[in-house]
Amino acid sequence: MNRNPLPYDLYSSLARRMGEKIVSRRLRMQAEISATGFCKAFGKGGGHVHLENLDSFVNFVDLVLRLSGMRGWGRRNSLDFRVEENEVLIPALPREFDGFRILQLTDLHIDGFIDGGKKFFDMIAPLRCDLCVLTGDYRLLTFHSHKPSAIGMSRLITQINAAHGVYAILGNHDFLEQVPALEESGVRVLLNEGGIIKHNGAELFLAGVDDPHFYGTHDLERAFRSRPLGIPTILLSHSPELYAEASALSVDFYLCGHTHGGQICLPGGIPVMTHAACPRYMAAGRWNYGNMSGYTSRGAGCSGVQARFNCPPEITIHTLRSKGSGS
Repeated sequence: MNRNPLPYDLYSSLARRMGEKIVSRRLRMQAEISATGFCKAFGKGGGHVHLENLDSFVNFVDLVLRLSGMRGWGRRNSLDFRVEENEVLIPALPREFDGFRILQLTDLHIDGFIDGGKKFFDMIAPLRCDLCVLTGDYRLLTFHSHKPSAIGMSRLITQINAAHGVYAILGNHDFLEQVPALEESGVRVLLNEGGIIKHNGAELFLAGVDDPHFYGTHDLERAFRSRPLGIPTILLSHSPELYAEASALSVDFYLCGHTHGGQICLPGGIPVMTHAACPRYMAAGRWNYGNMSGYTSRGAGCSGVQARFNCPPEITIHTLRSKGSGS
């Protein structure tokens, strides 16, 4: 009596990795969105009403931009990528990891680039890093075919130069059906999972959870169940909304996206809407909560309207620093 849309072997594999209840819940919500559009506005995660998922809201914003004559300007801004450099001190980090570079790419919505992704790919190709992390939202829409984004992601992976590989999590625009294509491209998708990254003989723990914003299918305890005691920890979460829980579990560095930094902001980068149930200071850039450092990327793509204002798209390189590194 297998009523899920996945082949049995894939369903079984995901259930072992994520937990069967979480997989069943996510698939049920995915099916409702695909079949009826129901629950596009009402998820089970951190947000309450998800206006960004409603076609009527997106069409209204697009109409306002057209009527104001600002649509073309906003579209040009959507390709104004910035490489942001962020240094983060992790006191427990082994000195062997000092200078370790992490490339973070998020909210690509890769099938939505107005130039087909040419400028973005050209900027990624020359970058060198030790590790690359992808923090969700690879396709433009929250339903319909994910094949165009799979093609774009496969092409992107060939452009990434990361000595320790590419790790990813899913966002609220992503379906579980996208996991096989990502993993066939050489990406390790973390589905409420974690693992050890070894570098110069030292170790840190990298964990990733499923989307906490819309689906609410994250499981931090499951993601950390293989974590050795006292090891420095980096968490990948699609949105910043797990900041309190992550801090309580001794996460050292929290990497996320989802907010797009607001995407359409007032002068000074002040977001009109953040679409995340978290303090507004966590909507973009570096932040701290307790002893935990965090970073929310503005993302590289656009959601809904292909336009940005006072909020350029972002490619982020994080450099880890250990205590007493002298940097």
